[in-house]
Amino acid sequence: MLSEGMLLRVYIAESARIGKKPAYKHLVELFHERGFPGCTVFRGMVGYGHEHTIHSIDVLNFSFDLPVVIDVVDSKERILGIAEEIEGLVEHGLVVTQEVMMGRKR
Repeated sequence: MLSEGMLLRVYIAESARIGKKPAYKHLVELFHERGFPGCTVFRGMVGYGHEHTIHSIDVLNFSFDLPVVIDVVDSKERILGIAEEIEGLVEHGLVVTQEVMMGRKR
């Protein structure tokens, strides 16, 4: 049965850092420590961000700074409870929330 939830999505560059760690690793560890049910990191094939420079896995323009998207889904209360903290950690990127319907299989 589906229930109401919320998606927290973070768009950053692969090279983004929080402290001494890659930002995506820092965020996955943070979500894990806080007991979120799961977190997925997607590495993009092509994209651009605040600098408007296109990064791609194209053979002729190979980039090591591809776009990364981090998804976490949980209850609206839990997501809203951490969203501002995540926004404060992400220096150059985008933090988005979206209401979703979710079905959990345990």
